[in-house]
Amino acid sequence: MWVIIHCIIISVLASMVYTSYQEFESNSLVTSMDANNIETTKIFFPGIAICSINRISLQSAKKLAINISDAKITDRSVDEILNLIMQLGNLYVSMMVIDNSNDVELDKLLTSYYNGSYDVAQIMKTLTPQCSTMLLKCILHGINRNCSELFEFRKTQDGYCCTFNYVRESDDIPDEPNSMIKLTRDQERVETLGMKHGLSVLMDPLLDDNFYSILPVQGWKVIVFNPTDYPDMTSGGVTEVLALPEYETNLNMDATLFSSSQTTINLPRNKRKCIFSDEIVFSNITMYTYSDCIVDCKINDIQKFCGCRPFIYPRRGKKEC
Repeated sequence: MWVIIHCIIISVLASMVYTSYQEFESNSLVTSMDANNIETTKIFFPGIAICSINRISLQSAKKLAINISDAKITDRSVDEILNLIMQLGNLYVSMMVIDNSNDVELDKLLTSYYNGSYDVAQIMKTLTPQCSTMLLKCILHGINRNCSELFEFRKTQDGYCCTFNYVRESDDIPDEPNSMIKLTRDQERVETLGMKHGLSVLMDPLLDDNFYSILPVQGWKVIVFNPTDYPDMTSGGVTEVLALPEYETNLNMDATLFSSSQTTINLPRNKRKCIFSDEIVFSNITMYTYSDCIVDCKINDIQKFCGCRPFIYPRRGKKEC
C-alpha cells in the first residue's frame, strides 16, 4: 500500500509539472503593471509634428509659375501655370481621379522645365509652407529656444511638416546594403512635469499665403507620435489635434512606459512574439517597431502594384509617383 501511494503521488506530481510546462510553452511571457514610481527623467518626450492645413504656399507656387513662364517652354500664362501647379495638391488625396488630363499636362510641363526628370518630393518640399516663416517663438523646459534648433522639416503622413523630437533615420535612404544609416538626433527627455516645463510654440497662420488646403478650415494639424516611428495614422499610436488661429491649444499627455526583462531576449522570437528595438530586421532601418513593419509592408505593396510610391513615405531606394 505504501509503494502504491508513493507511485500515485509521484504520478500526480509529474502530471502537474508537465501541465505547468505546457502552459509555460504556450504562454512564455506575462505582462504585469508595476506600481512603483518612475523617475521623471526616464520618460521621453513624444514626437510632435506641426503641419499647416494649407499644404501649398501661394508665394512659393507663384514663384515656381513665374520661373516656368520665364523659361519660355510654354505659351501658357502665369495664372494658367499656377492652376496646373495646384494639381500637385492631388498627391495628398488618396482617391482615384477620373479626369487626369491636367495631371498629364503638368507632368509634361515639369519634365520640360527640369530638362527630362524632376524630383516630386523636392518640389513638394519647396512648395510647402516653411518652418522658418511659420514658427515664431519656441519654449522648451521653460527656456526660450531657437525654433530651427528644435524643429526639422521632415516627411509625415501629411507631407512635409515641422517635426520635434523625431529621432529616426533620414527620410531619404539609399538602397545600398553597405550604406551608413544613423539616427538624426537624441531623444528629448522630460525634466519636470507641468505645462510651463513642456513645449510651447507661437505660430503665424500665414492666412494670405493659402493656396491648397486639405481641410475646410485654417490652421494646423498637430500630430503626436512615437519619436522612433514614421507618423502614420493607419499604423496606430498616432494622435491628431487641430490648432486654430487666434486660439491657445493645450495638449495634456499621459506617459506609459513599457519595459522588458533582459532574460526575455534569450527566448526564441516565436515564443516571446515580440522583437527588441535593437534586433534589426530591415537592412535600411536603424530600429524595428510594429509601426515600421506596417509602413514597410504598405510601401512594398504600393511599389509592387503601382511601380512607385507616394512621396509622403520615406524614400528607400524606390521611385516616387
